[in-house]
Amino acid sequence: MAMSVRSTELPPSREQTQTEQQKPQTTKKESDSETLDFSGTGRPGQQTAGESRGSCTNAAQPIMAMLPESNSGKTVLGHPQFWVYFPESVVQNTEVEFVIQDESRQDIWRSRSPLNSASAYQSFGMPKTAAPLEVGNWYRWYVKLYCKNRLASTQYVQGWVNRVPLSAKLHLELQQKPQDHLVYGNHRIWYEAIDLLLRSYHSDPKSLALEQDWQKMVEAKGVHLHHLPSVGGERISQQ
Repeated sequence: MAMSVRSTELPPSREQTQTEQQKPQTTKKESDSETLDFSGTGRPGQQTAGESRGSCTNAAQPIMAMLPESNSGKTVLGHPQFWVYFPESVVQNTEVEFVIQDESRQDIWRSRSPLNSASAYQSFGMPKTAAPLEVGNWYRWYVKLYCKNRLASTQYVQGWVNRVPLSAKLHLELQQKPQDHLVYGNHRIWYEAIDLLLRSYHSDPKSLALEQDWQKMVEAKGVHLHHLPSVGGERISQQ
């Protein structure tokens, strides 16, 4: 746009004014969401595997870890939450095991409990009494299904988590916008971003703003979760 010169500049024509009015206006929220990028933030690896013999789940509709394409993500917390999607094909009377290990495959935490088959999106984590994840370290986590007291897991998902230090910039932004999933997302902190978004959805499942944020999260660069059903139409279980 040319600089304004009062002595020579003519008023804009009607056509120019209409063109300017037709330009899309970008809100601050849209600008924030456009920066979401979770590509190349971790260690790629296979997410889903399982037993082919006697499986009581539908292999065509596997469970899925809520992770970027790299199957890994960052956290700034010592006790982060890990979210998994369970399709309707997962039968009742199913147990689920949550395991988190260090890089030497030593268990940090292991628990097993009945699966809440009524909830499509469910979170798993360690209790606050457990030793926290250490800053700078990588950990592998699993969620495994055990159907009708079978000894072998019929299906599981796995992923990586890297605890990173809380930067001064992120700390400052969180003081201004505490518990904001987009603040974490803009800093590529996956686990807190997806956790806060899903928890907010649990409290307000009919929110159109959260639905838009969900779409932007699952379609962000480096993320391939857009084929999952909208959270607004599913039940969410928090642990």
